[in-house]
Amino acid sequence: MNLAKQHASHCSKGSPVGWLLSILVLVMPVTAKQVTLRIPLQPGEPEEIAIVTFDDDRVSAADVKHWILLDQHAYYSEPSAPASASCETPIPELEQEFVRARQLLDDLDPNKFPPELSGVAAYFKDSQSLWLWIGEQKLEFLKNNKAPDTEYKATDLSRCQVHPETLDRAQACHQVNYVWNNCVVQTMTKELGAYPTAQWKAFLDAYGIQERIESTIGD
Repeated sequence: MNLAKQHASHCSKGSPVGWLLSILVLVMPVTAKQVTLRIPLQPGEPEEIAIVTFDDDRVSAADVKHWILLDQHAYYSEPSAPASASCETPIPELEQEFVRARQLLDDLDPNKFPPELSGVAAYFKDSQSLWLWIGEQKLEFLKNNKAPDTEYKATDLSRCQVHPETLDRAQACHQVNYVWNNCVVQTMTKELGAYPTAQWKAFLDAYGIQERIESTIGD
């Protein structure tokens, strides 16, 4: 028997060497293809960047970039509608911002995210819906000097009521943009509740995504 045949004989399934090799093949894990991305959490010059590591055989980079915007401090956490409809801001300019805000609500459809993120997406959609409504109330005041409504989705806001029609323009702007705005935000924040941190962490675990947040302030 030549050396090649001897080697084949020793490595056959019936031999100890062949048995050991077959076990090694079974237990050796497939190496995951880990990818790390740096994703800005805010548009423009971000204050924070998410460092995310994941297996791109399980999830795509495009999906991760989309999903990570539901982080507690990311893009959707800031009001898309004008937060302060200044009396000096041209109305057509404000109306364009509302077009973008309404589009963002469509982007937050929970059906556009994995089931594990539906609660997080719904939380941000509720928050952005509130900000859009606040902005629309301010816009109506600017256009028609109309006092903001005293109810939002069955929540009584009469304690926040202001009467801009009885004031001069500067005083009215202050009452609507600051006094009324702050009162509504304070009241509705309690109604909306806190960001669903547990659901976010459960989502990261379910998809094998590791996330670390870095601040860019001071860079």
